[in-house]
Amino acid sequence: MMKLAIPTLTAVCFVVAGCASMDQPPMPASGAANGWPTAPALGPDQYALRDLSALNLTGAEMLPEAAAAIQQQLGSSEPVEGNYAETLNAYDRGDGHGAIVLTMSGLPDDSVKAEQHVIEFTLRPDPQVEGRVLAVAEGYGTRQQCYRAADPEAWTNQPCP
Repeated sequence: MMKLAIPTLTAVCFVVAGCASMDQPPMPASGAANGWPTAPALGPDQYALRDLSALNLTGAEMLPEAAAAIQQQLGSSEPVEGNYAETLNAYDRGDGHGAIVLTMSGLPDDSVKAEQHVIEFTLRPDPQVEGRVLAVAEGYGTRQQCYRAADPEAWTNQPCP
């Protein structure tokens, strides 16, 4: 399994495919052995559920294109001091579903250790372009790690104290 922090929008890291350029379709991966999921499935017990319309995705994007758009919208667009880091991972489960996980750490917040955005997708063939697979967003949620929590490594959907 490959994990890669992506400092620019030029590449998206896939579990099996390594890093792919934005014009390549995602390579299928299957099961937890290939890193799926890096985060629990979306649900109100694990995430603060968010409005998908805020992401401005059309459903006409391939998974790498959707990942780049999400990082551009949600990630830091300006240089950040300190230990700030973004990790962007895109996953194709190989069963018609995928996810994009954007994790930001070293935030300029004394209570939030890290924040994670998870967007789940249905992957379907493009009816107009043979071999092209479109990613249609189905759910969006966020969670965070809190410095002052009993377990600062645990993820929560609750605001940090």
